[in-house]
Amino acid sequence: METYCSLCFMFFFSRHPFMATCEDSHLKFIQTLNNSFYFKGTSSASCETELHSDNFRRCEPPISRWIQSKDQKFLVLRTSGKFEFEDRTVHDRGQPDCKFEIQIYQDSGTNKNQAVMLYVCADDEKIMLSCKNNKEVCPEPMDCEVRIEAAEHKALFRWKRISTGKYMFESTKYPGYFLAFEHVEDMPCLHKLILRQESMDEVDESRILCVNKCSP
Repeated sequence: METYCSLCFMFFFSRHPFMATCEDSHLKFIQTLNNSFYFKGTSSASCETELHSDNFRRCEPPISRWIQSKDQKFLVLRTSGKFEFEDRTVHDRGQPDCKFEIQIYQDSGTNKNQAVMLYVCADDEKIMLSCKNNKEVCPEPMDCEVRIEAAEHKALFRWKRISTGKYMFESTKYPGYFLAFEHVEDMPCLHKLILRQESMDEVDESRILCVNKCSP
């Protein structure tokens, strides 16, 4: 029997973290409704492999979203090869360089925040948002792996819902560091995408990003 479950409820309101076992079904993304993500699962009496800790499994398919800073600038992959925030006209918002695919992963661990990868499509290639060894955020051609058997990955983030349409993205490669926007000197119309360490003393709104459904 097909079952539908609201992952928003399960991840953010359940007292019991969502765990994957041998009896769990493969999940397929169906739709969003009332700020919840809905997946379809088909129960199975057996499975080929069992999920262990520090293991992520890809859910199908990804969802398309705009990612914006608090002043409504759009995150884009610029021709310079960098991810930056800029103003976009209604026409330009339809370009693929600012249409991000969010690939959700099912997590076998106890962390309540979903794991995701973010990418845009350019020249028939997935350009992933990735973290370098120096904590620099950069674009990198990469496919979404079906399974990730590690606790950290340079292109894997955990997104945490702050309020309706607003999220924080924590790097799994650098725990405690979040995607954030930073003003570009001498270019007030642009913001740079960076990793910024969590601050316990103050509220840093630069780490809160708006995630909105792409309009036709």
